[in-house]
Amino acid sequence: MADEALSFKTFDRSEYERAYKQFRLVEKTLPPEAVIDLAREVVKRLAVQMPKEVKKEEMPDKADIDQLCEALLSKDDRAAERFILAVRRDGASIKTIYLGYMAGAATRLGEMWDDDEVSFIDVTLGCGKLYRIIRGLRHAIAPGIVHDRDEWPAMFALVPGETHTLGIEIATDMFRREGWDVDMMVGLDHDMLVDQSDRRVYRAIVLVANSDQMLKPLARLILALRISHPLAHLVVTGNIQNHYPDICDLVGADAVISDIGTAVAKLRGVIDTPLDV
Repeated sequence: MADEALSFKTFDRSEYERAYKQFRLVEKTLPPEAVIDLAREVVKRLAVQMPKEVKKEEMPDKADIDQLCEALLSKDDRAAERFILAVRRDGASIKTIYLGYMAGAATRLGEMWDDDEVSFIDVTLGCGKLYRIIRGLRHAIAPGIVHDRDEWPAMFALVPGETHTLGIEIATDMFRREGWDVDMMVGLDHDMLVDQSDRRVYRAIVLVANSDQMLKPLARLILALRISHPLAHLVVTGNIQNHYPDICDLVGADAVISDIGTAVAKLRGVIDTPLDV
């Protein structure tokens, strides 16, 4: 299966497996209601990606969407992946796959969930598979998501619910003194922060969290940003890493910044890391 996936040169196998590992860790660490929120975040972020430029005749019909949902909800962990790769092999464009199949399946899963047609456990597993496929296709879908955005080096954001602003203000000021164009976002709720971030394409997004209570909102925020910023490097900083030494794996971040004194060099190294590693 690995050879088949890699042969398309659009499927990031390592990121796919990494997303799988992240969801497994989250399920073990967070309470069930927090895992449900993450699954709903996948549904929400994909469902709003309504088709804009895809021709109607290129869109999947209800039977196609139902078949994909069946694969997502099946016990076969790779069924949905094989389905999407087969659709791609048959000539479907990445735009059709993302806006038609993936967004359509997310919408349908949400409807099934709301109508109690499937259990939250099944839908959570299905959404996890959907998210992994999105991450696997990140290089292919990224151009269509960010094509009309201005490029910006970095965004610093306080995780929603976090109240300690001094650290992020100091860090932002320090980076700006070094000549960086940095957007700082504080005091925003989850949806506002994601919406604001969608105005630009960032090379790096630095998320600041201190309390151990910030694990759930941090995980949710990173998941949303992974969908809307497929190629951005996501970095975590703040005292939360003292509570969760494995924070990178747990929330799916790319790196942590622990020392303000080396932060500029560290972030420059993160940004300079090739995106196809």
